[in-house]
This record gives sequence, C-alpha cells and structure tokens, in this order.
Amino acid sequence: MTNPSVSNLFRDMTWDEIAAASRANIPIAIPIGSTEQHGHHLPVCTDWVIPERILQEASRQSALIVGPFIPFGYRSRPGSGGGQHFPGTISLRATTFISLLEDVLNEIKRCGFRNIVLYNWHYENSGFIYEPAYLVAEQNPELKIVVIEDANPDFTPDRQKVIWPDGFPGLALEHAAVIETSLMMYHHPSAVRQDRIVADAPQRVVNHDVLPIDTRMSTASGVLSSPLAASAEKGRLLTEWMVERLIRILGEEFADRSGRVVRVPSQSASMS
Repeated sequence: MTNPSVSNLFRDMTWDEIAAASRANIPIAIPIGSTEQHGHHLPVCTDWVIPERILQEASRQSALIVGPFIPFGYRSRPGSGGGQHFPGTISLRATTFISLLEDVLNEIKRCGFRNIVLYNWHYENSGFIYEPAYLVAEQNPELKIVVIEDANPDFTPDRQKVIWPDGFPGLALEHAAVIETSLMMYHHPSAVRQDRIVADAPQRVVNHDVLPIDTRMSTASGVLSSPLAASAEKGRLLTEWMVERLIRILGEEFADRSGRVVRVPSQSASMS
C-alpha cells in the first residue's frame, strides 16, 4: 500500500487494497456507536461520527484501517442517554446487537484481518461488545481482538479543571454535554446547532434504572448536563488525549504481531 491516494477508511478502499492491508497484518478498528438523540444542538449520528473521527486521527500516527462503523447500539437509558422515549433514537435489542457484531467480526476475519479493535462510544453498549468478541476469538485463536468499551482518556484532576472548570458532573451525565459537544465542534462543526445549546439537568439522579421510564431521570431537551462550556479547542485536547491512549494500546497489543512496520497513507482530505 504505497499509493498516497489510498485511503485508510475501509469504506473508501477497493477489495485488493483491503486484501493488501490484511496481508500486512495492519490492525483494523471498528467504530461502534448508536443512532441516538443528543439534545437540540447535536445530530443523532454523534455516537458514530466521534469514534470514527478519533480513529482517523489515530491512523495518521499509526498503521490502522478505520473499519465500517456500526450506527446502531443497545437501548438508550434515561440516566445516561436520555432514554428511548425521544424520537430519532433507533436502538437494537441486546441479542440483535451481539449477533450483528459477531457477524461483522466473522466477515472481517474472512477478509484476512487478524488484528481487530472494537472501539465503542455509546455508553449503553458496554458489556455487550465483549460477548461477540469472546465467541469469535474462541473459534479463531489466530485472531487478536482488543475490546475498548470506554474510549475516554484518564481524566486526571488537572484535565478535569481544563474541561470542566466549574466542576466535573460525572461521565454518565456527560451525554450531549461538554465532551461530545466539544468533539463535534472540532470534528464536524457544521453539524452543531450552536444557537440551540442550552443547559439542562435531570430532576432525579440515581444509580439504578426504573421501568416504565421515569422521565425525571432524563430532561426535556435530552441533554443530561450543561454543554455551555464546550469549545472546539477542548475538542482538540480531548481528541489528543483519546488518540494518545489509543496509540499506546495499539503499540502494546499489536507490536509483536507484524513482521514489518507498514504505514497506511492518510486521506488527502478529511471528511467535512
């Protein structure tokens, strides 16, 4: 893969370029997200756009194929994603989600890849990604599958002060708030309705779930904490920290599984 016009995005590659990448033992990372409401100011594609863009940034620093994104995730919960009662959220049941990932992994294996990363962004997917990875790995011991269910970096006290100068609300309440709004401002600014950014907070915050849905655990806007402190500069910093962590994991897990270092050229122009 020496042609500088060759993309590192799986969907833009030809079959022979994909075959060459797999023969070279280049890792492939699958961005896993959801189609979910993100308040009045962010689009429902937020949870798969962000992980794909993070992986694209990482691929500029390390040999990596950015695999096809998974646009549907497990059910949105009121206390972490706003809940299933919002129009626009399209979710899968757990068994469907697990089967989908199992099929995708088997197809990626059929393409020849041996080094695979499952890179998740949607909070509610956690726990359901390891299962298909385990099932496929059990049947294919030649594969190495790295499961990253939480893409966040280590938010040290110093980093928390930079991102949340008024106090860290906790990751569960960061839905459509500072992290995601900042990342979208940095990676896909045209999709952010900046005039519709408003602070919101649930009436009730608990560490358990209730069915039927208790809408007090969500908000009228779907935003679970204030995004007012978001900025593109914070999105740049968050991207840097996330990529730094991902590159470290790639080095730790795959350095000994390739006979040579292969550099995949980045796209000549990033997606808008």
